[in-house]
Amino acid sequence: MRFTLRLFCYWVSIFLVFFIGVSAVLFFLWGLRVELWQAALAFFIVGMIPPGIITLYFSRRLDYMESNNLNPPAFKGQKKAVFQFKGRTKHPFDEVLQRVDRQWIISFSDRKNQILKFRTDARMTSWGLGGYLKMDDDDSVTVIVYPMFPRSKREKIMINQVLRIMRSILNP
Repeated sequence: MRFTLRLFCYWVSIFLVFFIGVSAVLFFLWGLRVELWQAALAFFIVGMIPPGIITLYFSRRLDYMESNNLNPPAFKGQKKAVFQFKGRTKHPFDEVLQRVDRQWIISFSDRKNQILKFRTDARMTSWGLGGYLKMDDDDSVTVIVYPMFPRSKREKIMINQVLRIMRSILNP
């Protein structure tokens, strides 16, 4: 299941829990009975349309993380850094893959082209970050980190933290 669809289902389930809770309170305190079709219509309007709009707003960035698109992202608010990586084995990209996998969620990897896409966890208070990593033949690693919500001050700070962590991972 794609991350975008999982995120939509996550938000709908949260709205469903609140909707059931409010309906139960209305029933037990005031004895207000609601027909099933009225409850379903109210939940569709209040519990499915807003998460759908929010998910649609972020879908381009979210879908890029899992797509086969090998080009670097061109999103607003992104930061780029280039690091040198000295591998200990004959396959330095596998080392980079393992190190990144320990810190973040790998959403796409292509060993042939030495491209890796990763993301941070999406939470209630933050949509998280997406990342693109490309390893060149001269052992230079290009990292691009972009926020899901580019106008968020918190996510701008998180971008700098991710780049600092990436520097410590690639240059131990």
